[in-house]
Amino acid sequence: MNRSPEDYIRAIDRAVRQDNFRHATDLAFEAFESYPNSEKIRRYARVFASKTLAFHELPPNPEMSLNLNWVLQHRSTYRGRWVALRRGELVADAASLDELETQLGDQMQFLFCTVVY
Repeated sequence: MNRSPEDYIRAIDRAVRQDNFRHATDLAFEAFESYPNSEKIRRYARVFASKTLAFHELPPNPEMSLNLNWVLQHRSTYRGRWVALRRGELVADAASLDELETQLGDQMQFLFCTVVY
């Protein structure tokens, strides 16, 4: 079955809303193979890409525990939404990664952004 980029994006969004991140990851990479020039598909592939740097090799970041605590404390309220945090404080939330990026623009690269599940 040939899917359009929009079909893939809807399927990835649906998988995220259902907390099925493995499926969302698989869809993102499948979509990227078919549509590497689609900006939205590239963004999803980047978000779901596995990191090459092992967690234990990262330098300590005291903000991460503040961000993680915020997610744990607010996960029932923000479940399925994308959030941007700075030092354990909510900066923005959105229904999709695209919407979050629209709200934040270039500022997004300096924030902790994640989907809450």
